[in-house]
Amino acid sequence: MTDESLRTSVTMAALAGGTVAAWTALPEYVDGRWKRLAARGALLATSSVGVVLASDSEPTPHPDRDEKLAALSRRLEDPVQRTAIWLIALVGLSAVSSIEEKALDAAAARFEARGARSPRTSLGLALGAIAAGTQLAPPSKKSTTA
Repeated sequence: MTDESLRTSVTMAALAGGTVAAWTALPEYVDGRWKRLAARGALLATSSVGVVLASDSEPTPHPDRDEKLAALSRRLEDPVQRTAIWLIALVGLSAVSSIEEKALDAAAARFEARGARSPRTSLGLALGAIAAGTQLAPPSKKSTTA
């Protein structure tokens, strides 16, 4: 691993951890559904810009990934398929987000009942640390048996 790729990995880990922690803790600091939606939109936009700025200038070629991205790009050229993919992604993310929010609310309520102050912030920091760790974990070695 080069110094540049290590710096990129650490930066990506900090972005992932910070984004997850802030996303999770946000309801404790921002009241109102629409205000939270705007704050989370700003958080995602800021994080996305950070990812673009921090990403390697020359990614390592990966034939399987590159072919999958090329196939997806070809599908996105058709407006009907592009709309269908975005709608499926939007519905899927909304469902996952709703389930995730309910689980976080339940966990935060349990922590609060035990006397914890700012339980969503505590959960966010723990989840952010896990997200950062996944960015720093070495890639798994696939067996190459034939």
